[in-house]
Amino acid sequence: MSIAAGLFVLELKSLAHCVTILVNIPMNQDQSISRSTIIVLLLTLAAFHLLLLFPGNVDDFTVAQFLWLPLELPAALVVLLLLRGVAFNAARVLLVAALAALVLLRAADIMSRVAFGRAFSPLAEWHLISQGWSVAAKTIGKGEVTAFLGFGVLAMAIISIALYRGFGRLHQLPKTARLRTVVTAGLVTVVATIALGSQQFTEAKLPIKAVGAQELGKRIADAHRSVLDQQEFVIALEDDPLTGEATPKFAGLKGLDVIVLFVESYGRSFVDDPYFAPIAAKRFVEEDERLRNAGLHVRSGYVDSPIRGGRSWLAQATLSSGLSLTNHARFDRLITSERVPLWSLFRNAGWQNTVLLPVAQAPWVEGAWYDVDQFLDSTGMQYKGKNFGYVTMPDQYTLSAFERLVREPADKPVAGHIGLLGSHAPWTPLAKTVPWDDVGDGSIFDGTQRFGEPLDWSNRAQAQEQYGLSVDRTLATVGEYLERYGNDALFIVVGDHQPASIIAGWAPNAHVPIHFVSDNPAVLDRLPVSLFTPGMVPAETEDAMPMADMREMLSTVYERPLASPDTLTLQ
Repeated sequence: MSIAAGLFVLELKSLAHCVTILVNIPMNQDQSISRSTIIVLLLTLAAFHLLLLFPGNVDDFTVAQFLWLPLELPAALVVLLLLRGVAFNAARVLLVAALAALVLLRAADIMSRVAFGRAFSPLAEWHLISQGWSVAAKTIGKGEVTAFLGFGVLAMAIISIALYRGFGRLHQLPKTARLRTVVTAGLVTVVATIALGSQQFTEAKLPIKAVGAQELGKRIADAHRSVLDQQEFVIALEDDPLTGEATPKFAGLKGLDVIVLFVESYGRSFVDDPYFAPIAAKRFVEEDERLRNAGLHVRSGYVDSPIRGGRSWLAQATLSSGLSLTNHARFDRLITSERVPLWSLFRNAGWQNTVLLPVAQAPWVEGAWYDVDQFLDSTGMQYKGKNFGYVTMPDQYTLSAFERLVREPADKPVAGHIGLLGSHAPWTPLAKTVPWDDVGDGSIFDGTQRFGEPLDWSNRAQAQEQYGLSVDRTLATVGEYLERYGNDALFIVVGDHQPASIIAGWAPNAHVPIHFVSDNPAVLDRLPVSLFTPGMVPAETEDAMPMADMREMLSTVYERPLASPDTLTLQ
């Protein structure tokens, strides 16, 4: 038997002895101890053990996860049994508060991993708390979410109080039993520490963890990385290749509207995943034919989004800023900087810049950075119909309103940024397509022009079906819009991020499809031919231009007039 294995056996014997002490304390009047006190102490230790090992990943909810010995358990017993009075009560408060904070952080990790494929970062992603509340309230219902959160807070409060009071029973132990328990728990702590340290010198892997120390070390390291990331981002903010004499004029797009349509949750998984590939292939064929018959040309490929699963505003700001916004801390820094967004570059070159965000229902604080001539939120778009849960209005209305409120009255070319919502979770209810001439003020969407049952999130098949249908219908709506209004413009139809893991798992990349559409093929000939190929089907390649490079790419390839004989085409 190895040294580490022998130490672990000794540790288990010591722990068993500690439990035996508690169970076998005499229950007579001289000892002044009741069986209920012993039961409460054992339940308190068991609860403390389980909460210490509460995982931050849904995949780790296994029996094996809870068979580890957390080093903090015997150490906490030693400390509490040695303290008295105010110090004892303060130690209980700190212990329970630290445990509650640990559990809450791990619960946040679980939700963040399910939604975004990564653990929660308090320094960089604190805003996700309010964002998650907003999405859940509009998707599930404010009352239901309030009740769920209330139950969670109440449960955590009850558990914390129970642990605090349970540990208080330690001082009801007789002096002899308390001394024996201190010695035994101390021995377990020492033996476990030695066994844990010896593992780096042996091949033995013992079920011992210094849970708190490991967690604290990891979170401190994560916080340090967040600080370094901010420092690197500040440097990147100051390095803008499109300022001064390099400010673009976009001569190759002179007289054309330039409109970016962000399609929610439209990721490469929709194209590549076996479940969705047939749906995507059929849609691409239909849209290719539709656009060709309308005299429009298409180039398609992939760009690499900075995010997955959600936080669309980070992708949109990435394309506009030319910087990869992988977290909200970067975004906060960006919108207080003097970095010139793509839309301001267009305005400085003679375009009217406009942003449409039908999802926006609160003050658009980042608007000061975007600095656009015209911003339309869910109210400004003058929609008179009923909303679709989290989706405030159907994409057909958004696009129709853009034509009516922005393009038609404009006295100069428009540079537009539009966020489409039709394929946003929970992908139900979905809007029926109505004749474009009947869209009007949206009152036709009175609750009758919709379909789809409420989504059962435990039913992955239903979620996949609704997601696939929503993206398919959004692309069809965009195709119809382009068929009707696609002349005299460059349209860029791009996904914002890969869908959440419930749809197709976490894909090996963060690629999203992108389609460039114009009635002038010379406009599309400027695009890098190695990345963007003719037609709706994206090029079958592992390469993808970073979304952050789009700002500089557009500024570079369209800097010379189309008629210029020495125009460069990127390879």
